[in-house]
Amino acid sequence: MKIGKKYILLFFFLAMQLHGQEKKYAVSDLDNAYLQEMKAENAELSARIKTFPQEIQDINKKVSQAIRENNASKALELAVEMDKKYPKNADIKNFIGKLKTKEAKYDEAVLLFDEALAINPGNKWFYINKATALAENNKIEEALKTIEKLNSAYPNWSIGYNFKASLFRELNQQNEALKAYEQALNAAPPSAQILTNRGDFYLELSREEQAIADYKKALEIQPDYARAKEKLKSIPKTVSDKK
Repeated sequence: MKIGKKYILLFFFLAMQLHGQEKKYAVSDLDNAYLQEMKAENAELSARIKTFPQEIQDINKKVSQAIRENNASKALELAVEMDKKYPKNADIKNFIGKLKTKEAKYDEAVLLFDEALAINPGNKWFYINKATALAENNKIEEALKTIEKLNSAYPNWSIGYNFKASLFRELNQQNEALKAYEQALNAAPPSAQILTNRGDFYLELSREEQAIADYKKALEIQPDYARAKEKLKSIPKTVSDKK
């Protein structure tokens, strides 16, 4: 799937929206469900930006240019300028928080995400970003509390439960991780990526038959999902190596 220029900011910060078991995967490993959810948020963000005062929109264009030039420090400088001129905007605070996360300034990032959530508590991705900053700072239990708030606010969002499962895996709470995956798979959108994640977890638990079933289900949802295909090919070798 070709990524258009209008999604450049979204994918520039993609690594901050994946954590733990999923961080090793590239943009190309995202399934259609994840891509559509993220594109929908980016479209909504674009619409919100159009309501900004013209001066702020002009600065935002400079931010976009800095990102395209891979100049994160300039982007941060400009974003801070926007925040000073337009201090009650959740999207700007969220953006600065993501930049701070990229710099590994996690405590500062969390404060900014909290400010963003105070202004706009209905944005799902603000919770994801805050939980990611906490988890990257090895505050897994705090990250879990943030995700549980997200799950309560959006009880039918599969991506939130997938994050929850990842955190339980980090905590080595296998049963809770499996429960979270089950919640994710009973929610929307249906996701080949989430099924593949659970399949990977089953492999870790030496439950190859269940892993195979999940990979096959993933390909029923999205027949071209490469990760599931690759995992299915690797299973016979994995099993034979154990014999």
